[in-house]
Amino acid sequence: MGLREEHKELTRRKVLGAVLELVAEGSFDDLSVPAVARRSGVSLATIYRYFPTKDDLLTAAAEEPSRQALIADDGGRAGDDEFAAFQRAMWTSFASNLALLRHQITSEAGRDMRRARLARSQEQLAAYLGGRGVDAESEQGQRLIALLLLVSGSLALVELHDRQGLGVDDALAASLWAAEALIAATGPTANRTVTTKHPKHTTRNRTAP
Repeated sequence: MGLREEHKELTRRKVLGAVLELVAEGSFDDLSVPAVARRSGVSLATIYRYFPTKDDLLTAAAEEPSRQALIADDGGRAGDDEFAAFQRAMWTSFASNLALLRHQITSEAGRDMRRARLARSQEQLAAYLGGRGVDAESEQGQRLIALLLLVSGSLALVELHDRQGLGVDDALAASLWAAEALIAATGPTANRTVTTKHPKHTTRNRTAP
């Protein structure tokens, strides 16, 4: 990456980071481009050059955690496939800002941000499942994508961490186990027994459901 590209990437991160901070603080409904400019230290003119409309800015902010996960993804741990490596990077990114995840669940604006990520997540899963021999366009494939989004998305992390008291690593292990079980039950090897062992969880700060 050249110096110009590095500068553009740094500016983009500053701007979108400011949006995410403002959302985490619960001020999303009153979010304005001038407020983002003040928080990020980036001029209004520069923000509008990168993001011509407020909707463009909010859509980019919604996709920023997954974009950063793709950049940070170095293949995950030994034994990780493409899905596991991406989810590990994604949940590591989410775990650094759990306050933002909680706000996305409780606010309408936050739910809008999650919905903005949905289409891209569906496309990524469809491409991945195709490589696993699953017809993503079939009824079973569509059902599988919906369930994988449920067990691997930000809602699952908050549920496992906040309500069930699992640490982030244990929550991730449980999610990956569930995802692999679902894929194995749907794909070409569906008649085989799923041999992936359920992870042993270390419970922290468990609260009543």
